[in-house]
Amino acid sequence: MISKNETIPNIVREKIRELEEKNDVKLSTIQKILCSIEGPVVTTLDILYGDMNIFVLDQHIEKANEDIAEKLEINEGDEIDLREVILHKHGRPLVYGLSYIPKDRCSNTVIEKLLKEDQTTGRILLEHEIETITKIENIYIEKPDEKLQNLFHDNGNLLAREYILIHKKNIVIWSKEACPLSYFNESIKE
Repeated sequence: MISKNETIPNIVREKIRELEEKNDVKLSTIQKILCSIEGPVVTTLDILYGDMNIFVLDQHIEKANEDIAEKLEINEGDEIDLREVILHKHGRPLVYGLSYIPKDRCSNTVIEKLLKEDQTTGRILLEHEIETITKIENIYIEKPDEKLQNLFHDNGNLLAREYILIHKKNIVIWSKEACPLSYFNESIKE
């Protein structure tokens, strides 16, 4: 039982506090919300800033290497859908997304939609009424690689998070989302 003076435990709040202390930064309220929401950030960005657009950078089926297999709790060599996207508004890139989706844990219809359509994975799951639980694995600050520097036209640090979506006790999506640390400190122009 929690007494009147005890705070309610919150793992994500603690991860954000640790990130701020470790990196000597103070995240804005919007950045904290984007780090802590359960599932993809696109719905929250739609609400805050209006319609978002998605551009698929790369999408293909490949064999899981050791690192990806560990993230998805599958066997090395199992087929996955690798998907890289940019969420943007009026051509301005806002959030980079990388997802690994184990092919054997999705219906053929879902995989076909993922491969053919410029929709977010979250919207496809919703359309097919696939209930998931989200677990935020990590929130961190990182240096961008050359590809992300070019995409964002910015070489400053990125605010990133990794999370998994679980369906029937199996990981169905591992995802990373990242944006420049300088983003979401003020309003995006309509």
